[in-house]
Formats: sequence, C-alpha cells, structure tokens
Amino acid sequence: MKSTHHSSPTLLAIALVAVLGVAGPAAAQRTQGEPAKSKVQAEAAAEVASDQAEAARASAETARQATSVSGGVYTTINQQADAANKAANQAVNAAHDARSAQSAAQSSANPKQGAVEAREAASAATSASLQAQASADSAVQQAYPQPAPAPAPAYTGAQPKQEVHATSSPPNSTLANKVNFEALDANRDGSLSKTEVSSETTISTDFNKIDANHDGRITKAELAGGK
Repeated sequence: MKSTHHSSPTLLAIALVAVLGVAGPAAAQRTQGEPAKSKVQAEAAAEVASDQAEAARASAETARQATSVSGGVYTTINQQADAANKAANQAVNAAHDARSAQSAAQSSANPKQGAVEAREAASAATSASLQAQASADSAVQQAYPQPAPAPAPAYTGAQPKQEVHATSSPPNSTLANKVNFEALDANRDGSLSKTEVSSETTISTDFNKIDANHDGRITKAELAGGK
C-alpha cells in the first residue's frame, strides 16, 4: 500500500529553517564545514606533535652518546643528557595527548574542542623538543670541545727583507757566472776582498776555500775554480 502522507514544500522549508536558523544557506555551510575543518586541524596538530617527539628522542640519544667521554663519572655532560631525556619524555607525553585529542575531535560532538587541545599538545611537544635539542647541543659541545682558532699574525706593515745578489744563474754554473765580479770589485783592483763580498753570502761563506793561495783576495780564476 502506498503511503498517503505527503509533505508540502512549505512544511519542508519551515523544518529547514528550524534546524539551520534564519540565517539561510551561509549559516548552513558554516555548520557543515566547521566540524570537518576542526578534524583536519586536530589531525595535523597530532602529526606535528609526533614529529617533535621523534626529534626529541633523537636529541636525547645524541646527548646520551656524549656521556661516553665521562668515563663513568657523573659530570655536567651527564646533567645535560638527563635534561635532554626528561624533555624527550615530555614531548612524547604531549604527542600522546595530541593523539587523544585527535580521536576526540573525530568522534565527539564537539570536534572544535578536540582541535584546540591537539594544537596545545603540539605546542607543548615542540617546546619540549627544542629544550631536548638545546641540552643535547650543550652536552656535545662539552664532550667534544672545538679547538680555538689560531690567532692571525699581526701585521706590522714591514715587508720581508729580501737578499739581493749581484746576479742570478742556473745552479750548475760556476761561481764566476753566478756573481757579477765587476760589480763587487769596488776598488777595481781585479780581486775581491772579504769586505767587498760581505753582502754576497755565496762567496763570503766559503771565502777561505775559494782563496786558493790564501792571500786574502779572490781573483776571477779562483772564483771560477771554487765552483
């Protein structure tokens, strides 16, 4: 048997206004959109909290490894490691709270409240993760201190003194070819005294060996023979 009850358009319109209020379609869209938006926000906050908890655990492990240099003695490195571990536990607990708030947002009649609680938990997890990282960094710096950089040499403005030779030549040539005999022979007597070659270390160092006849003078022939 067919139903004899038929709802008129007027009755349907009245029922719709009673549910949504007199604000019309815009209000209906807000009513339908807010719960979904809150659920998405709660899920995103829970993901952030989980990531921060994971980062905090990694920082705590880094700090724990730094304590290996303590040799079993409780030092400030161990204190920093303990602080990092404590902060990591706080981040993990905050991540659990965020997941609980996400579940509440998905299932309760008030998803907006769940989203708010999830965001607060994510913020707490982030703060704890940052604290764990700071403690781990401090532990590593104390365990493995970086050497101080070497100071830069002071600039005096003076140029390094360069030794000036009369001439230069290939290393296998004789002494006669390595120096300018005439330039060194100040008095033009055809021989070189110790005074005249004092600025030429190539000759002055072995003056007595080059001076074959030991007369206190070096001739061109002696210079060539001295190699």
